[in-house]
Amino acid sequence: MHLFWERGYAGCSLDSLLSAMGIGLRSLYDTFGDKRTLFLRCLTSYTAASERAERDLADSATDARSAIDKLLRSPIAPSGGTSVGCLAVNTATELTTNDEEVTRELQRHFAASRQLLTDQVLRGRADGSVTARGDPDTIVAMLFNAWTGLRVRARAGMTGLEGEVDALVGLLH
Repeated sequence: MHLFWERGYAGCSLDSLLSAMGIGLRSLYDTFGDKRTLFLRCLTSYTAASERAERDLADSATDARSAIDKLLRSPIAPSGGTSVGCLAVNTATELTTNDEEVTRELQRHFAASRQLLTDQVLRGRADGSVTARGDPDTIVAMLFNAWTGLRVRARAGMTGLEGEVDALVGLLH
């Protein structure tokens, strides 16, 4: 999975995948069928793990605004570190126009991410930590698009993202 995450689908040759996995070509074909099937299994595994981690991160926060803050900061590499971004977002920019199964998995995953943000905005309205005026769907759309953009920009190695998260979270009250 990590090789696809770092290089993308097209950037992974069969040789590089076999080397990273420590298996032979016959084993790859016997186990997965082909590179695309291996990739789809990696993507599905990644999205499931990502959704669990995001839900756990939100659940660990003391209030909804803190949960949103943690979620928005999650793709940002620690100071001096690098980020490979998000496999789902990376894949969306590479493969969705070419593969209906990949597109369906990404749509499902992004809907789950949006739902998590919706849950947090509604939780915040109830616990008083999100007092921003406006329709919750509009607030969620803004947060989701910002979160996606942060993932892309983190992968590109851009800096100053923490300040942008501060500003976004500040809009919630």
